[in-house]
Amino acid sequence: MRVALKGEVSVCDEIMSPRVLADGALIFWFHSHDALHENRASVHVGKGSQDDFNDAKIWLEPDIAVARRGRSLRRHELKRALQIIEENYEYLLEQWYEYKGKGKQK
Repeated sequence: MRVALKGEVSVCDEIMSPRVLADGALIFWFHSHDALHENRASVHVGKGSQDDFNDAKIWLEPDIAVARRGRSLRRHELKRALQIIEENYEYLLEQWYEYKGKGKQK
């Protein structure tokens, strides 16, 4: 179940750190620094807005794992975020590799 943003943002656009998914107040976004400097996919998760210093960071590869818990999400919100990531795993990976300009990796 992919939940789109109102006026959905394409990660192919030249956006520094695009939002790729939203569910209620939870916002899922890619960080431009990660795309340039890391070899494995990750997504940041925040509440209401993108906040690099306080949002959680979740690895998508090799498995879904919390890289940084962050400060903006309560425990139940982080648990919900992980569930949403699992439900949208293929979509998030596809979008990550499109954002990086490599197309989907298999």
